[in-house]
Amino acid sequence: MIHVTPHARRALRLPWRALLANKAREFGVKLRGGRIKGQGMIGAPATTVAAGFKALRADDFVQYNLPQAWVERRQIPIAIHGRIPRQHAVVLDLGCGPGTSTEVLCYFADPTWTVLGYDLTDHYIERAAARSGRGEFRNHAGQRISPRFACQDISQPLASPDGGLVAGGSVDYALSAGVVGLYMNEESAARLASELARVVKPGGFVALDAGPAVPVRALKRILIARGFRYLHRARSFWIEPRPKLVFQRIA
Repeated sequence: MIHVTPHARRALRLPWRALLANKAREFGVKLRGGRIKGQGMIGAPATTVAAGFKALRADDFVQYNLPQAWVERRQIPIAIHGRIPRQHAVVLDLGCGPGTSTEVLCYFADPTWTVLGYDLTDHYIERAAARSGRGEFRNHAGQRISPRFACQDISQPLASPDGGLVAGGSVDYALSAGVVGLYMNEESAARLASELARVVKPGGFVALDAGPAVPVRALKRILIARGFRYLHRARSFWIEPRPKLVFQRIA
């Protein structure tokens, strides 16, 4: 299994000043009576979320998503430590955006891994696929990792880039990047959990984010009811409003 060193965790982190500057800018806009692009999507209906992300492009997405990127670069290394085979692993990145969370997974990947990213927004997936084609995803040793991407709702059966669906019992690890707890609801999270129960190997792992839309207690209940065992929370810092909950598929 992969081993995440303290050095690797430090190398991936975005600095506190980046987060604080982002929040200061947001506070300033709201203080002047303005609106942040993307504001109002958390906990909103699926159609509102889809339209909101479709409208966020380039720098607007970077600004909106920076707090989540800050969190993911701290949570993901904790969540995957000791839980993905060093070689020939199949890893799913659920809610990958333009490859923001995929970068973190690829940092720990081996070239033999199959990394599949999913997102609802077509222009994010197009950008992520273009980045992969240009060889922008690299591991810590500088080796090229070539993730593939699909545009779809992750609460629906997960498509394989080769056609059809991801094979049952084929996935070693599935991770959601700031999607479940913020932009889904309990019904759609339950559909995702059922699909993960289908595709994740017995003994494999999932890490899903909790949040105001799908809180910790609800997420635990949903996953446990579908054959997963709760392990722990991965936090970005000691006060964590959006923890990532790690589960193991019961054999």
